[in-house]
Amino acid sequence: MKMIAPYPTISGVVLPETSALAESKPALNFFEELASLDIDRMQNTSVAEVRARARDFISTGLAFGMEPEALAAELIPSSGHIIAMLIDSGDSEEFSQIDGVSLPAKLSYQRISALNPLMASLRPQFEAIFDSAYALLKKYGRITPFRWLEPNAARWKGGITLPGKSSLPRLSDLDYSHTYALDIFLQDVQYLPGDIQRGPVIHSLSDGIVVAAETGWIGFPRTSEELSFLAGGISPKSGNGIIIYSPDEYKYYSYFHLYDVFVRKGQLVRAGQPLGHGGNSGINARKQGGGEHLHLEVFDANAGRFLRNTQLIALLKASIKKRPAVPQE
Repeated sequence: MKMIAPYPTISGVVLPETSALAESKPALNFFEELASLDIDRMQNTSVAEVRARARDFISTGLAFGMEPEALAAELIPSSGHIIAMLIDSGDSEEFSQIDGVSLPAKLSYQRISALNPLMASLRPQFEAIFDSAYALLKKYGRITPFRWLEPNAARWKGGITLPGKSSLPRLSDLDYSHTYALDIFLQDVQYLPGDIQRGPVIHSLSDGIVVAAETGWIGFPRTSEELSFLAGGISPKSGNGIIIYSPDEYKYYSYFHLYDVFVRKGQLVRAGQPLGHGGNSGINARKQGGGEHLHLEVFDANAGRFLRNTQLIALLKASIKKRPAVPQE
């Protein structure tokens, strides 16, 4: 089992109100709590018990001086598990039979498909973990000042970019696009060597906890099918990406095809927080004429399905209309 330790450049968080907890709970119990949240054992554990164990695990780790983000990340499964948790049986079947991509891509999607039945059944338990982690992160976590990542962050007025950096598709074009996702067109895109694009900074639409954040996508779909995907990213077609779960809204926000990623798994984010630059990572996005957009998906945890493209446009327009304030610190 991997030992958890504070990040070397940041001192751990020591909480007076939980210092007694560290004395009353030996390290062995701490790792027993972690083991009790293993996927196999969670199948026979109630949602309420999972929520309590996750809270106890993170609280005990905090009392030992560990970083809250590292503790939260330890309880969150891989990006493939998260995707498997959100797709339905139809998506799973499509993933298992995917064609026209490289062997590594096929294997990646077949793995996600194989995980789907188990992960879909455990979604309530994992959301209980996310809820517990989020509550403690709001109290003890740290928020990076937005201006460190985007100097003009104070100009954010809702939406996924600063004003004038992106545009929504026309309603008349939605019939020819994704039904349960939205491609948002990006402006001021830089064209780099190797068919790589670097777009404007993407901002979070919600508060939440990062449950998946992956970079390092490598593929050459313009060269051949065999080289369309080699490694990295959140999935072969999604490219570099981030998934944020908002316990306040019971929604998962997915941002795909990014150039880079500013956040990490287990981190607390706020609405308006810079997440990374838009890009064209992912098999289809890297093809000729496939870039210059952000792929947005939102999964409604209450309804158990992804929002339709028309609902996504309404959500984005509502985000802009609310004009939320951007934290300066």
